[in-house]
Amino acid sequence: MANVVLVPGMCHGGWCFEQLTSRLPGAGHTVHPLTLTGVSERSHLLHGTVNLDTHI
Repeated sequence: MANVVLVPGMCHGGWCFEQLTSRLPGAGHTVHPLTLTGVSERSHLLHGTVNLDTHI
């Protein structure tokens, strides 16, 4: 089976994949939904401007 990394778009986090992450393990996949720095519960990690360089 596959390892799946889910990267959300702007202003979203791993929580937006809740329905998908509940189904894929049942099919034998490993799922890793991400929440990028500076968004929601990771906003405390923000130091300055969030941009593509921050997430790379």
